[in-house]
Amino acid sequence: MHWKQGFAEDFADFPVAYRRVKATVLQEPRRLCWSDGAAACIGLNSKHLERHAHDFESCFAQGQVEYLGQTLAPVASAYAGHQFGVWAGQLGDGRAMLLGDLPSQASAGDWGFDAIDSIHLSDRIEVQLKGSGQTPYSRMGDGRAVLRSSIREFLGSEAMIGLGIPSTRALCLYGSDDPVFRETTETAAIVTRLAPTFLRFGHVEFFAHFHHHDALNHFLRKLAKRHYPKALSARHDASGLNDDDLYKLALFKSIASRTGDLIARWQSVGFCHGVMNTDNMSLIGLTIDYGPFGFLDQYDEDHVCNHSDHQGRYSYSNQAAVGAWNCKALALAFRAVISDEAAPFLAEGLQAYRRAYEMRWQERFATKFGLMPAGFKTQQKSDNPQTAQSDEQNLGNDGGASIHQFLEQSMQMLQRCKPDFTLFFRRLSKTSLNRPQEASELRDTVLDLASFDAWWDAYRDIAQGQMSRLRWDSSHRQAMMLAVNPKYILRNHLAELAIRRARGDHGQPDYDEIERLLHVLRKPYDEQPEFESYAAEPPQWAKGLSVSCSS
Repeated sequence: MHWKQGFAEDFADFPVAYRRVKATVLQEPRRLCWSDGAAACIGLNSKHLERHAHDFESCFAQGQVEYLGQTLAPVASAYAGHQFGVWAGQLGDGRAMLLGDLPSQASAGDWGFDAIDSIHLSDRIEVQLKGSGQTPYSRMGDGRAVLRSSIREFLGSEAMIGLGIPSTRALCLYGSDDPVFRETTETAAIVTRLAPTFLRFGHVEFFAHFHHHDALNHFLRKLAKRHYPKALSARHDASGLNDDDLYKLALFKSIASRTGDLIARWQSVGFCHGVMNTDNMSLIGLTIDYGPFGFLDQYDEDHVCNHSDHQGRYSYSNQAAVGAWNCKALALAFRAVISDEAAPFLAEGLQAYRRAYEMRWQERFATKFGLMPAGFKTQQKSDNPQTAQSDEQNLGNDGGASIHQFLEQSMQMLQRCKPDFTLFFRRLSKTSLNRPQEASELRDTVLDLASFDAWWDAYRDIAQGQMSRLRWDSSHRQAMMLAVNPKYILRNHLAELAIRRARGDHGQPDYDEIERLLHVLRKPYDEQPEFESYAAEPPQWAKGLSVSCSS
């Protein structure tokens, strides 16, 4: 393992960007869990852990600066941002420190990206401790993270990777008996996070708002070189803009597009982030900062997972709009270092956000319902002119308008019927279009029977029509649906039960449940019949469970 401190090296001429920091060690730390998948991204395995257990613990539980003979130089970075739509000023890594970066052995899929995504990953992976103590950016906080929130972050980030949603990774989780004072006295923990980069919208806002324009120009070029190299060769027909403006516009457009794609993926699995502040938005389209997040149980488009979000700003249905708002805030920060002539072209980036969101949303939800997404149908038109004509009438010129309209109607049905979001789609995947008994079993899970019946008749006609034209059999449809409709998600009550056992609420602390959950969530689309209970609806005590920002 060859450590570097790339962030500090990159900003050696701009000390305003970061501060050197030292961890507050955990007393008598104990390793609670580690992820083999995340470890493989940096070339580690269980044998390495056993062979170098002392160094591993010293580094990842106590933030010591020596690791296998190498000296680390941890830093905390400065950033700013908008929180709940209001400018919050300077923020920064208040309880996290960047240990450094290591050579990457990860593929795009290891971060949750599809193989077909146009993703450029750097050859280094950043390693960050969260909960490692105070930094110059702690703003009166203690810099600690509690066991409760650390377990949620560890499981949440690895669960998202299993679902195929781009995310930071969690390498390991350490706990101790050190007291941490929140609403009640809790215990401290440190989670080690991995990412190609932890850079956020808030970094751009920090440099722009405080007029560090030279640093911002340097920052954007480094970001483009490492993660969006195509932006550096961007051209704009007849714009007359200079190369510097052109690459920045292309960079912003790429970031906005990646953000729209990510949020559509969130929607497709019922994920609610909970705190979509601009300082919690990744510049490369990763899910970052797992606080009061949650997954939908019963479908409710207005679901708010963060009980501190009294206005519902970050509700499930509002996430796409907030993503657009955050991109506008990012555009204003970019405005500080582009010319007046280039500024109007930032609107193209905002349009790219909307297009990326809509394309991914339609692709994901069409597939969840077992339908061919728009754009594919015209490639497989029937040779029969009469059939082709009926195709156009049924699905629109390319299937887009009618499919999108039907998907919107389907979501309205879900809002009225309020089934369990995950279980509804999983059951639908296994429901034959030609077996009334199976449809009846699905019908039994909804509240509004009339709405479901009307929807089912329309759905069956559209789905059967597509299957006939595309020459699909039922097994093809089912396989397609099962690949995008998970059986297992990290439900709040599952995380809560793992937390209670780890705290020893009713006896000795037991960390086995964290391991079991991690095992199940690695392959959420597989049946795993031995873990059937983990797929069940939440018990009555857990329905409507929300989580606070306290961590």
